[in-house]
Amino acid sequence: MISITPLAQEKLSAFLAENQTKPQVRVFLPLAGCGGDNQLSLTVDEPNENDFSVKSGELTLSIDKKLQEMTGSVTIDFKDDGFDSGFVVDPEKILPPSESDGCGGCCDCC
Repeated sequence: MISITPLAQEKLSAFLAENQTKPQVRVFLPLAGCGGDNQLSLTVDEPNENDFSVKSGELTLSIDKKLQEMTGSVTIDFKDDGFDSGFVVDPEKILPPSESDGCGGCCDCC
């Protein structure tokens, strides 16, 4: 299940309209760097047959079915703290750390 707060819906709809983008949003898990915590993100993308999708107003919200098995329910919110503002995507379940948990797996940065 994907839910979105009223404030996040308002901000996301305004952003997409401003950028003349289709109101189709995907929750996804970007590749993490060395030892990084996995955090869900948002992108503009059309749903496909491997997704769970819901309509919320004019928005279509999608997440890959396998990812949703890992995350459980997902809530999209908007944090409005002045300088530190933005969308927050909270999963029901804690995501495991990336497989490159530690140094040496992805770069020579350590």
